[in-house]
Amino acid sequence: MTGNPPTPIWSEESDERGALVLQDETGEAVALLTQDQVAQVSEFLEQPEVIALSQFLFIARLGLRSRRKLSDLTEEYEETFTARAEEFCDEYGYNWADLASSLWQLVISYTESIFPLDSFTEVLSTADLEKITAYVGTAPQVSGGESPPNAAFRDIVEILGSSTRTKRAREVLADIRTASEGRYAELSLAHTFSHAAEAARFDHEVLYVQRNLRKRNSEEFCDDSFLVSPLTRPRCVVLGNPGVGKSTMTQNLVHQLSRSGSGSAYAPLVVSCKDVTSTDGSAYILSAITRSLRDNLQLEVTEGEAGDLATLGRSFVIFDGIDEIVDVGRRMTFVRTVEAFANRYPLIPVLVTARRVGYNKAPFNTRDFVIYELDDFSVEQVGQYTEKWFAATKRSEQDRQAFLRETENVPDVRTNPLMLSLLCALYRARGYIPRNRRMVYEACADLLFQRWDAMRHIEQPVDHRQYGTRLMQELALFFYKSPTAQAGVQEGQLRKLIATFFTDTASVDEVDARSRAQDFLDFCADRAWLLSYQGTDFGDHRLFGFTHRTFMEYFAAEALVRRARGLDEVVDEMVFAHEKDTSSVLADVIFQCADDKYDGGAREIVSALIRRSGRRYLSLSLRVMNAAPLPPQTTDAVFNALLAAWRYSPVEEDHDTALAVFELSRDPRNRFIAKLHEQPHSALAALARWARYYWRGDALLFDPQWGQQMYDVASEATTLPHNDPPSMAYLLRNSMVEFEQLQNTREWVLGFQAFGETVPGPVLLDLEELITEAGGDDSIGKLTASFGARTRAARPRVSGAFLQKIFARNAEDTATPAPGRIAEVIKNRDLRDALIWACCALYESTAPMLHPFHKRIDFVYGQDWFDRVIATRTNGPGRRVLSGAEPFSLQELRTAQGTGTVPGWFADWCGERTSLLTEVMQQSQPNAWSLTEPR
Repeated sequence: MTGNPPTPIWSEESDERGALVLQDETGEAVALLTQDQVAQVSEFLEQPEVIALSQFLFIARLGLRSRRKLSDLTEEYEETFTARAEEFCDEYGYNWADLASSLWQLVISYTESIFPLDSFTEVLSTADLEKITAYVGTAPQVSGGESPPNAAFRDIVEILGSSTRTKRAREVLADIRTASEGRYAELSLAHTFSHAAEAARFDHEVLYVQRNLRKRNSEEFCDDSFLVSPLTRPRCVVLGNPGVGKSTMTQNLVHQLSRSGSGSAYAPLVVSCKDVTSTDGSAYILSAITRSLRDNLQLEVTEGEAGDLATLGRSFVIFDGIDEIVDVGRRMTFVRTVEAFANRYPLIPVLVTARRVGYNKAPFNTRDFVIYELDDFSVEQVGQYTEKWFAATKRSEQDRQAFLRETENVPDVRTNPLMLSLLCALYRARGYIPRNRRMVYEACADLLFQRWDAMRHIEQPVDHRQYGTRLMQELALFFYKSPTAQAGVQEGQLRKLIATFFTDTASVDEVDARSRAQDFLDFCADRAWLLSYQGTDFGDHRLFGFTHRTFMEYFAAEALVRRARGLDEVVDEMVFAHEKDTSSVLADVIFQCADDKYDGGAREIVSALIRRSGRRYLSLSLRVMNAAPLPPQTTDAVFNALLAAWRYSPVEEDHDTALAVFELSRDPRNRFIAKLHEQPHSALAALARWARYYWRGDALLFDPQWGQQMYDVASEATTLPHNDPPSMAYLLRNSMVEFEQLQNTREWVLGFQAFGETVPGPVLLDLEELITEAGGDDSIGKLTASFGARTRAARPRVSGAFLQKIFARNAEDTATPAPGRIAEVIKNRDLRDALIWACCALYESTAPMLHPFHKRIDFVYGQDWFDRVIATRTNGPGRRVLSGAEPFSLQELRTAQGTGTVPGWFADWCGERTSLLTEVMQQSQPNAWSLTEPR
């Protein structure tokens, strides 16, 4: 009543005479109160009996579920309020008694603005209501009972009965929301930029990727948006591995709750768990909240005011990082304290975040708290994040694709949100992801397993800081050398290994070494870094394993090279790792470690690999060329061995070596291209491998320079590769040969095999562009027209299975031709004949069902026409049918062929005297067919 607008319905303003104008929801003035009248109304509202009315109404609204009874009671209270206002005005000679009804509504609206009771009662469980309404309907004070109402109920009644406390609660709520909106407006990624002494901050909407939460021990998922609607009063614990994004999700939640126009009226309160507990783990939560508000938001809020806000259910309290209380006893005590806090303030939402490993040592009770798991990014979320990141940092889509290509070899690293943000930062700082995988792993391991906790001011044991890296190398080597160890190693065995390291390496006595080994293991088990607790065996012994295989291989490589007595041993280890798992990056990392340790190590290792087996280790030799510079003699030796192998090997078996070549970086790539320009036969061999990636769509994954350089190589070809369909198709697609030059057209104009995958060929790609492009390039449709012309001279016959495979992409494509596009296309006879052939051949392969392609091209002449085509092939020309489309007569078919509106084979096909399909022919290409004379 004295200056705080309670709801949008009521607006208050002073006119030029200093009076107060009260307006209703339509903007009409209800009354004009002088300053004296305002003081009089305020005095009236402070009277105990008036305060008691609003309190009693609160009790009634909370206890009565019948809307009719509550409505009747509210009317009675309003009548009592009005009568008391009239008495008050009569007693003192005031003249505003006729405003009593409006004032009552204003009081109710004001109370609703701070305590919207209906919102709470709709979501509160019966048990929660009982906590608050323990004495509603029984009035134990009146009946002489000994059980008073509980603290939450008493506090709510007292707050709503005090205009001072209610007003202050509204002010504190507004202050916290305003300060939080500014404090949490941006996501800070400073941790990823420490290597460059640079900080980066982004708006949440620019960079945040919505996360999925999975209920523990369930397949039920929900996205994190439900937390932003705290009227559902969530009480939950979110568990996740290091770097999975728990704190980032918390930052975004606070931002969403506090931002203007969010529709929420909650004060987000963040409590950093590691900062609040005493030596025994106990804590007074309200004190921790007020300290956090003072330190982080520069707000002076008393514990009583924070308690009032929580009592009224206007706080959303977030306990971030409960696992960061490293001592399990202290953590357990604090968990019980949080549970007591949540019980004391039953109306507030509560969120707790913790690391997954170690949580079960001090869990929350599942009666009141729902446990969720926060997993790493999915492949789709990696794409979303990188799309947002590269847009925010003003990098091109081409750069983003290059980044995704360059990080494909570390999939388990880039799906971790923290690691992905670091990789993006590395790319931003350097313009590329280092080809040297060792550098990438070193940067990621340093952030995740060394700097991350230190930056968060979490106490780390001395042994972790001093010996952690060396210890991890030894343990990783043990796990790598023992395949059974990778399924988990007993705690006792690892403790013995670590103790031996302390005694043999750091001169620690045996008793102290065993104790420190146990401390190191306990620390790893609780923090889930490199070495993590993975359960127990049948003897109830704790089992440990490496959290990430990538980091195990990285540290194992460091240990292998450090222990090697010479390069021959290094080469042996590389060969062993490669033969054990050709997809593993361990051999690459060993190579990079050795090149760093030995002068000229890269040259000697590659030369040794070539000497051992010119072909067997070609892909490995090519892969490591990106990691270290090599002299021209060594580079040429690798390329000569490769091109000699390609000359005589089946192309389809060269996927690994081809992939390694096309992933080469600039300098070795340029030298390889130079060799192709000098050696025409080698150029055709390389073209055959490149063409397969081109038709699979995988060429886009390589450096864009490859596309231009291979195009230049192909354009110099003096001999056509007639025996290699993908190569010929590449030349045809890029207009280096003309369709008319093909004397014996085979199936490759429609599709072929490319490294084991059946892909559409140049005619189908041209057809796709033809039906979706309106106008545009004049060359579009030329291949389709040439194919259509050929169908009149010779009837193409294909395998039905082959046809469905090459048209699979057309079935999935949702792009529809522009209106009138098909009608425009079929004006050209050659194009029309190609479409009719496709319609009829596809129907044969899918009958009696239609293919999605039929609809995309409007059945050439419309569906009614094609229905008659199907009826003719099913029933025969001129046959009468009881229902459905009428078959064409023989006269209609002859007329159509005579006027050229259908191909010459069309009448025989409709009469089912011929087929456009044939069985797969056993030729070099598995889906072969040939053009033969029509029957």
